[in-house]
Amino acid sequence: MALARPGTRDLMPPVPLLLLLLLLWAPALALPTGTVPSETPGACASDPCAPGTECQATESGGYTCRPTEPRGCASQPCHHGALCVPQDPDPNGFRCYCVPGFQGPHCELDIDECASRPCHHGATCRNLADRYECHCPLGYAGVTCESEVDECASAPCLHGGSCLDGVGSYRCVCAPGYGGASCQLDLDECQSQPCAHGGVCHDLVNGFQCDCADTGFEGTRCEQEVLECASSPCAHNASCLEGLGSFRCLCWPGYSGEWCEVDEDECASGPCQHGGQCLQRSDPTLYGGIQAAFPGAFSFRYAAGFLCRCPLGFEGDDCSVDVDECASRPCLSGGLCQDLPNSFQCHCPDGYTGPTCQEDVNECLSEPCLHGGTCEDTVAGYICWCPETWGGHDCSVQLTGCEGHTCPLAATCIPTFKSGVHSYTCRCPPGTHGPLCGQNTTFSVVAGNPVRAVVPAGGPLGLALRFRTTVTSGPLATRSDTQDSLELALVGAMLQATLRSRGNNVLVLRLLDMALNDGYWHQVEVALRLGVLELRLWHEGCPARLCMASSPVALPPLASQAPMPAGFCSSQLGGGAFAGCLQDVHVDGHLLLPEDLGENVLLGCGRQEQCQPPPCAHGGACVDLWTHFLCDCPRPYSGPTCADEVPAATFGLGGTLSSASFLLNQLPGPNLTVSFLLRTREPAGLLLQFANDSAAGLTVFLSEGQIRAEVLGSPALLLPGRWDDGLRHLVMLSFGPDHLQSLGQQVHVGGRLFPADAQPWGGPFRGCIQDLRLNGLHLPFFPPLLGNSSQPSAPGSRQSWNLTMGCVSEDTCSPDPCLNGGTCLVTWNDFHCTCPDNFTGPTCAQQLWCPGQPCLPPATCEEVPDGFVCVAEATFREGPPAEFSGHNASSGRALSGLSLAFRTRDPEAGLLRAEDAPATIWLAVRNGSLAAGVRSGPSLPGAVLPAPGPRVADGAWHRVRLAMERPEAAASRWLLWLDGAATPVALRGLAGDLDFLRGPGAARVLLAENFTGCLGRVALGGLPLPLARPRPGAAPGSREPFSAWPGAPAPLLGCRGAPVCVPSPCLHGGACRDLFDAVACACGPGWEGPRCEARADPCRSAPCARGRCHARPDGRFECRCPPGFAGPRCRCAEAFWDPGSWRLPQGWGQERRRPRPVGGAG
Repeated sequence: MALARPGTRDLMPPVPLLLLLLLLWAPALALPTGTVPSETPGACASDPCAPGTECQATESGGYTCRPTEPRGCASQPCHHGALCVPQDPDPNGFRCYCVPGFQGPHCELDIDECASRPCHHGATCRNLADRYECHCPLGYAGVTCESEVDECASAPCLHGGSCLDGVGSYRCVCAPGYGGASCQLDLDECQSQPCAHGGVCHDLVNGFQCDCADTGFEGTRCEQEVLECASSPCAHNASCLEGLGSFRCLCWPGYSGEWCEVDEDECASGPCQHGGQCLQRSDPTLYGGIQAAFPGAFSFRYAAGFLCRCPLGFEGDDCSVDVDECASRPCLSGGLCQDLPNSFQCHCPDGYTGPTCQEDVNECLSEPCLHGGTCEDTVAGYICWCPETWGGHDCSVQLTGCEGHTCPLAATCIPTFKSGVHSYTCRCPPGTHGPLCGQNTTFSVVAGNPVRAVVPAGGPLGLALRFRTTVTSGPLATRSDTQDSLELALVGAMLQATLRSRGNNVLVLRLLDMALNDGYWHQVEVALRLGVLELRLWHEGCPARLCMASSPVALPPLASQAPMPAGFCSSQLGGGAFAGCLQDVHVDGHLLLPEDLGENVLLGCGRQEQCQPPPCAHGGACVDLWTHFLCDCPRPYSGPTCADEVPAATFGLGGTLSSASFLLNQLPGPNLTVSFLLRTREPAGLLLQFANDSAAGLTVFLSEGQIRAEVLGSPALLLPGRWDDGLRHLVMLSFGPDHLQSLGQQVHVGGRLFPADAQPWGGPFRGCIQDLRLNGLHLPFFPPLLGNSSQPSAPGSRQSWNLTMGCVSEDTCSPDPCLNGGTCLVTWNDFHCTCPDNFTGPTCAQQLWCPGQPCLPPATCEEVPDGFVCVAEATFREGPPAEFSGHNASSGRALSGLSLAFRTRDPEAGLLRAEDAPATIWLAVRNGSLAAGVRSGPSLPGAVLPAPGPRVADGAWHRVRLAMERPEAAASRWLLWLDGAATPVALRGLAGDLDFLRGPGAARVLLAENFTGCLGRVALGGLPLPLARPRPGAAPGSREPFSAWPGAPAPLLGCRGAPVCVPSPCLHGGACRDLFDAVACACGPGWEGPRCEARADPCRSAPCARGRCHARPDGRFECRCPPGFAGPRCRCAEAFWDPGSWRLPQGWGQERRRPRPVGGAG
């Protein structure tokens, strides 16, 4: 039984309370023992009695002393060391304060601390004064025996054993090899004699070791017989044969020795000829792609032998075979190959060179063509394309054939030189033919009257001609025989060729890029060449002036592709709707002359312009049909010249109720198109309704300025856009058969007979309706006028009420709506006020300030709400910033952006800044690039332009616009446009508007902080900042939304850079150019460098075509030509150089045309 630490119970008052009681009662405790106050102050006043007695006055005025009886604390009522404290006002009263362990009025009772059973786990409790003791059972400890004793704490288990704690005991779990209660015993593993075949056992901790020496066995228990081949005694992957106490190695080919350790050297005899390198197959370092002859992985099976790596030019197992390099036919262009050791040599034919004759010798390098001729290289030769006045092989012969020629003036004489004889030919202008261009090939074709002719058969199939016309469709020419036909035609003003064989279309070609009915001459051709049909058009709008379409001709084979017997094929020119002129017509290569075409041919191409002067009235489009015209009239006009107008009907003029009704004899169908002209300023009203006696089948009406159509049994249709703007609009609605069921034969226009019947569709219509048509048939509101009945009308009857003929306006100027002396003009159901110079607005109610010229030059006046602003460019030179306040800015206009123009070369400067923490906006130049940021409140992160921004410190004017992407939102992205860029740059982050810049207490706006340069127009929310002040006393009563801060210095107006050219920094006569705070020098001849400080090298551009360039002291160059050449740049051969007549060749620096070849080379 263990004795626990004594327990206690605290029954005393707190210590601070005891101290307070002692202090309060200290005077009473200080009285002398036994003294009692006398009732008679006179006799006992001197305290005559001895200690332990008390004075008592007598009746005679004396006193007696009597022994004192203990009372109150004096009687020591408190036991066991308790504190006694007197209690007022009773002099005999007291109170006992017990020491711990006692209680009761006099602290006479001992407290039993064991009564609460504080001891656990069956321990015995012993009561003591003011405490207790617990005697704990075995296995427990603590004041109240609450803790179980850990018997494993003393680590009783030895040799790494694990301890398991129990109540009052422990148990050891021993490590392998040990035993005993505390694992103190080492177990003997050799006791079981584990070693076999006479092996000696050695005991180890948790194990044993067998010594198998001299037993012939091995293994952990000497149980395995020893194998001699197990140690792999054979080298080079040889096989080992096991024997009794011995082994034998079986070697791979190429290896020898007792253990196959010898690698036989097959290269020792030098088997490779002609210097070839011998490589042994047994070398594993040659495999795995190291040598091309040793692919794959190394294997001992194939390690015997060698390979020869032959030098270039030899091959074979031992490099004994000479390679024939000519076997691959390396020589090109017909060159002969000569085989050489490890090489070959090509003997090239004339005109070719190079190791394999691959290069065509350029005979043009020697510039053989004279007089500006162009050289074209050929095989072993060249061709000179000479100017028209020169010929011969080298353009050395001046052509004289055109001297005294007889070609007409419109023709071109072409000189020729053949076989040493000068002559000429006449190149005839279009429309003429013959040696001297005397035959006319131009004739006219009338619509419906084609021209026919026959030509000899057997030539190449094709048509070629020139034509002019204004019609859009019709055949130009057709060529046909018994089986095949080829047609050239205009289809929709585009050129089309059609090839037919045996009545079927074989191929159709079209050129869709050019409209050819413009009245000008056009040259075209269609031809069948080598099985390919080609369509050609020579036109200025084509690439290289030639448009072409082509396609191979599919089966069946054409009869015209085969040679034909002597005979004829027919041709037809014009026909159908085509009318126009033809010239230079060729059919199968044969020219058709007008005299060969019969009596109906009209020679020449005389015609009168049909659309000049314009015959169509009211903006009608004139269509020229070559011999007559057609007017395409806009509605509501018609007639041959668009002179007839369908009268309009005005509905509801002066507030009257108007309508019209039609009763159709039959229903339109199966499809219906309703169209009419509409003019109104009313947003609602019934336009048109198809109905029967019971219900409406189709209703067209205005609602909120938009046209809607309701069809019985179908969803409503909506025409996009606004139709109530007072302009005339063409309305067209089309309906299919599915929408026309129960349509009705009654048509009501503008309203119904009873106005209430029109209320579901906006009520009666007010405005004009004109040219109402159903499927092209007219529904007239009025009887046709005499001579004006070109429009067919729908059969049926008509009734109308209160319609006014014509589109008549209300008198909108009565009463006069214009204020301040404005003049009113009626503009069809609206009005326009012509205001005095100082007023504007729809009714002249808004005053203008700028006509009074309140701003002094160079500033300009700009109108703003309630006033004006003087806008100007200003110059800043690192001075104090300009300051502005927006206290007058209207609260009705959102400040969602700014714009600013500036120019500077300052790499670090502030352009604009305003701050009302945490709201801020700034625009600056940082490191030469634009920077910007916006923040509108503490709850938003703000937006910043990603760095680096665009470069702006270049001295050029730049215009910046910074604005919210969504001004209506509380926060959005901010976008920046520089110099009017189409795509803005988005700032990173979100911010709100700039309303902190306006109204009372608005933040100040600072411009040009530490800035050198110029500012142009600066505006916040579209409101400009007044960089200039108005003329004194100008325009009283006006207000500036943003005004200059009082006391802020006025900027210098106008944009002026530093005087960088005064004095000029340019040397040697160079001209100084002011680039706004920067300078550039335009140097004179012979000088260069930033300040024209260095001599220029005139030979740097290599101006000499041949020879050497020499720099002269005056800064010019001189070409010193090699023998045989002359000229300022050594370009000309001396034989043709005439210093007195030197000039630039004709066409130098212009586009060169390819001349024709002249002379024998051509």
